[in-house]
Amino acid sequence: MQRVVLNGEQSSLLEVLSSVIQGSVLGPIFFSIYINDLDISINRSNDVLISKFADDTKLGKSISSFQDCLKLQSALDELSAWSDRWSMELHPDKCVVVHFGQNNPRHNYNINGKIIEAKDSARDLGVTICEKSSSTEHVMNITKKANGVLSQMRRTLTYRDSRTFAGIYKMYVRPTLEFSVQAWNPSKIEDIKTLEKVQRRALRMITDLGDLNYEQKLKTIGMTTLEERRERGDQIEVFKIINGFSGLDKNDYFNFVQERHTIETRGYCDNLLVPEKCRLNLRKKYFSSRVVNRWNSLYLFM
Repeated sequence: MQRVVLNGEQSSLLEVLSSVIQGSVLGPIFFSIYINDLDISINRSNDVLISKFADDTKLGKSISSFQDCLKLQSALDELSAWSDRWSMELHPDKCVVVHFGQNNPRHNYNINGKIIEAKDSARDLGVTICEKSSSTEHVMNITKKANGVLSQMRRTLTYRDSRTFAGIYKMYVRPTLEFSVQAWNPSKIEDIKTLEKVQRRALRMITDLGDLNYEQKLKTIGMTTLEERRERGDQIEVFKIINGFSGLDKNDYFNFVQERHTIETRGYCDNLLVPEKCRLNLRKKYFSSRVVNRWNSLYLFM
């Protein structure tokens, strides 16, 4: 049953026949319960990955043959049948397909006979995912947004000293540049410079730092470059994963020296991480690969 309450006045109760009420207090919990059996509706033999977060659902599968394409389409059909059965019809125009890999056959997929649009990139939980796994498009999007906020701050704030303006920058601009950064940490020099330009611009707006250069301004107000903050954030995330504070299985990300041998070497005693042998630069820059050497160097330094 549902009713509307406004300024102490209540409407009459109505029975909820389907779906979940949006905007209600218990709505998110009810929705999670409502879609809890979505995984069961998809045939596990198709080996299709399903990922759910609130009302965002993603299907994925490694495609190496036409049979894999058919299995992914079968999972889509099962997902669509579940939605129809529970009065939550899927909207094909709001769904996209992103094909990863050079050898991907780029098969067409459909929902109830309507072809799903294929795109080079898609926004997923605030991060722009590109089919080439490049961070450039996401960097351009967030720097554009961050520069827009900086422009608003410049127009509205008349008192821009190092304490006030730096605090506002760290509250309203920097989080935009660092949201979920472990997932898209840029490796291209151009992307790194593009991000850093936003912070350089912010520090130029501060009125009481005079003619100091960028590094001197950072030191004066007790800040670091965005690149240094990303490296620090990586190590914090490694610490959380290894010590069980993130909810992720550390064995899914890292290999440990103590799992390889029992010889009491320095690496064994400190239980250092084993670097992964990577053929592609893309894999070398992936989170679980790029953090290994720096994490091990922390233990060696200590």
